[in-house]
Amino acid sequence: MSSKKINKAKRQIGDQTTKGGLIGLMIYGLNQQGVDPVLISLLVPIASSVLAWASTKIGDPDLACLFIPADKDKSKS
Repeated sequence: MSSKKINKAKRQIGDQTTKGGLIGLMIYGLNQQGVDPVLISLLVPIASSVLAWASTKIGDPDLACLFIPADKDKSKS
């Protein structure tokens, strides 16, 4: 396995950890505010979708990863 692939995998792990942490903070905050647990459970997939969409706009659109920049040469083909 090349070091470039390993570096990309580490970034992807970091990206998924960051998104999970953000969702966890959202759940914690909503729970502390007394929001109904059913509503929180409905908001989690929506928040996940929004984070994945934001990742495609910021990073590589094929990976939905915030920390891996889009490859300009690959997107032209």
